[in-house]
Amino acid sequence: MGTAGGRTVVFRQLRYSGGLWLYIKGKNILVDPGPGSLIRIFEFKKDPRDLKGIILTHRHLDHVADVASVVESATESNTKKLDFLLAPYDAIDGEDPIVLKYTKKGFKHIWTTQLNQEYNYEGISIKALIKHIHQGAETYSLGIFYNNKKVVLVPCGRFYENMLHTYPENSDVMIFNTTFVKPNQHFYHLSAEDVEKIIMKAKPKKAVLTHYSLQMLKENPEKVAKLMSEKTGIEVIAAKDGLKVEF
Repeated sequence: MGTAGGRTVVFRQLRYSGGLWLYIKGKNILVDPGPGSLIRIFEFKKDPRDLKGIILTHRHLDHVADVASVVESATESNTKKLDFLLAPYDAIDGEDPIVLKYTKKGFKHIWTTQLNQEYNYEGISIKALIKHIHQGAETYSLGIFYNNKKVVLVPCGRFYENMLHTYPENSDVMIFNTTFVKPNQHFYHLSAEDVEKIIMKAKPKKAVLTHYSLQMLKENPEKVAKLMSEKTGIEVIAAKDGLKVEF
């Protein structure tokens, strides 16, 4: 639903910021409905009423700004409920929660993300794998498992060594918020060089880059992904708005 990352790209809408729509075992789950998510859902010919759950990786506006609108549409003004919301504590019940009390009424279950806690939904298991270093927001990488399939979401956060020893190996797909090309210690985001290290260690069958800053767009994400593929021997895809990936 979008590949924007960083203030300029998101809030000038140089790329869309509608989040990620997962279709797993016949269930539709929306991850990080940022600005414009409701519009993008319809633009890409989806229907909010088909959603079963929403996942928020963290509370920053580029990931959650449209959550209330999406829930209102999906529940038809609270005449029905979504099955679940999974989000960190500070997004739900912290000092400045992003999920409104009104919005909470739209869910049958609200789960607070906790490290190593496993959440089960109709045969789909969701687990918080590692806590990120991300300024001003509680953030976790998430593993989504069903049957023998493994999907790993690696959201925003600064790279640190534990990331090389946490993720399950041979995932079917790993999706990385890859904001920069080279590490930038002034920002709490991953770079392509950081992601390359993780890929070399975790060896997913497929890796997808998204959440681009202006710097990444100038460098050309497709070119960056191609170089990463050549160096790692892993298929690395630079996401585009509206991209569909099968796994």
